[in-house]
Amino acid sequence: KLGSAAAVASGFVGVAALLYYERWKRLELEARVDAMMAEEGKDAQKRNKKSGSGARYPPGVKALIMVSGESSQVGKSSVCLGLLGSILEKGLATPDEVAYIKPATQCEKPTLISKFCRSKNVESVPIGPVVFFSGFTRSFVEGSLGTSEQWLDKVYEAVYKLAQGKKYVIVDGVGYPSVGSICGLSNAHIANKLNAPVLLVGKKGVGDAVDTTNRNIAFFETLDVTVLGSVFNRLSDTGYYALEKCKHTVTMFFTKFKPEHTVYGFIPEAKELVGANEAPTKPSSDQRAPGKEKVGLKASDDVRMDASDEAKASIFIKLFSEHVDLKALLVHAENSFQGRAQISSPPPAVKPSSAAVPDSRAEIERQAKAGGAKGG
Repeated sequence: KLGSAAAVASGFVGVAALLYYERWKRLELEARVDAMMAEEGKDAQKRNKKSGSGARYPPGVKALIMVSGESSQVGKSSVCLGLLGSILEKGLATPDEVAYIKPATQCEKPTLISKFCRSKNVESVPIGPVVFFSGFTRSFVEGSLGTSEQWLDKVYEAVYKLAQGKKYVIVDGVGYPSVGSICGLSNAHIANKLNAPVLLVGKKGVGDAVDTTNRNIAFFETLDVTVLGSVFNRLSDTGYYALEKCKHTVTMFFTKFKPEHTVYGFIPEAKELVGANEAPTKPSSDQRAPGKEKVGLKASDDVRMDASDEAKASIFIKLFSEHVDLKALLVHAENSFQGRAQISSPPPAVKPSSAAVPDSRAEIERQAKAGGAKGG
């Protein structure tokens, strides 16, 4: 009996020890989880500091929207045109309440969107402050063109000045999302600085359209930039990749697997618009005069739409209005922008450059072209 009692007692002690051990392990696990959560909170604070959450804008600004795309020629500037034109046509703002800026560019010639803004009296900055001219990136890396922060400050000040008295400011991206990352001036760096949520312009198709969109979302998220969603552009009206077929599958993917990413619409290809920004704009008679240096017109010049341009702009704005959920896009953009930006405060002054005085742009380009440069 004594042995039996001892065995029972020993069993109780064993169970108690096991329960104590399990409780200790659970407390240890909870402590580790608490520590991880605290660390995540610190990381979030760091991300918020890194995010351009200090960007300030004048009263009355409802939203900045950056339009970025998978690649050149995917239709970023056309979507900017569709946005501006639809906002104006639906009476959501007057021409003096909207604005357009392309803060970083590789192309300085007049485009349909730059001519539209001139013709409709929409305030615009179609070139700069950042121009990736031949030799820019190499000179930047070598330290003769200032710092990323200084260029981003210039971009922010240009946008702040443009935003005075505006409801909506459309920010046109350059190339694909990471263009300019070698200088810390990619689309994501600029959107981060401006606190501008991003609308992605996706390509036609299904698999490649979704895959490249996911890749681009991930790039923007590395700099804590909000991606609102996408519009998919230049879809065919016939065949295996016809608009309605792609729309069905692509929408299903994002609804099932990425519901936070809104698909605002699918825009059909307009044959009339193919190459709309590639046709050269003729110089004025004054520029063709004898003795004048033969220079091409720039987007910053007072170049307005002709009858052909008017027709092209009308076609795309109509397509955009019919195929894109503008109301949802603007609501999402306003909520995102106003949740992060500060209103009614003046912008900080641009810091003076401590870099060595650079060669002139003309000299940098001359040296770059002499060396065989083909781009920035």
